[in-house]
Amino acid sequence: MTVSETLSVQAVKHYATEQILARSQEASQLANQMMARIAEQLKPGMKESVARRTAMHVFEAAGVTTLWHRPYIYFGKNTVLTFRDKPQTDETLQESDIITIDIGPVPLEVDGLQFEGDVGCTLVLGDNPLYIDLKNQCERINTLSRAFWKEQRPTGIALYNYIHQLAKEAGYVFQLEPAGHLIGTFPHTGWKAGLNTYPEPVEPGIWILEIQIRHPELSYGAFCEDLLI
Repeated sequence: MTVSETLSVQAVKHYATEQILARSQEASQLANQMMARIAEQLKPGMKESVARRTAMHVFEAAGVTTLWHRPYIYFGKNTVLTFRDKPQTDETLQESDIITIDIGPVPLEVDGLQFEGDVGCTLVLGDNPLYIDLKNQCERINTLSRAFWKEQRPTGIALYNYIHQLAKEAGYVFQLEPAGHLIGTFPHTGWKAGLNTYPEPVEPGIWILEIQIRHPELSYGAFCEDLLI
């Protein structure tokens, strides 16, 4: 590692000792509850822009005034977009469709410390076999990679090498770069380049695991993320 990378790793390890893991878990649970409320309001005929406004209304109703990032909600061909991409179309949700949701509310403040929740999922309307397989494979990769992390305690690099291999074996392409990031109290201190480049064993409770796959040829993808704990 370079000197700057070594210092970044040291900062992460110090950051980890300062985190209140129970609070990060609580923030994740609250964010997942909000995501479920958003999901139940998505109906065919709705535009993506309306879905994102719906998410903001859910945050407002929950008393959330600060966001880690704006809500990313995509339908159909836009589900291949990452957080770095700007959609060129405002897709309309169809009766048979695939949806990706990525939200980052900051739902918890305790003793002046703010804790964000960053969660994501894929939903499918109808019985399109490709959409269903994308969703199922994304969730399967997520489950297997979390088990691999718990059993092996790999570096971030090794963890994402495993994830890339799982995506390839499923017939899909992993397409997120950077992938995974620190979470907890603000400000995050340490590694900024993404969990997929982290050269040390991944500490519990301070990292978000992100999985995003896409069909190698068609414009459809799936996404999920949550706290590694």
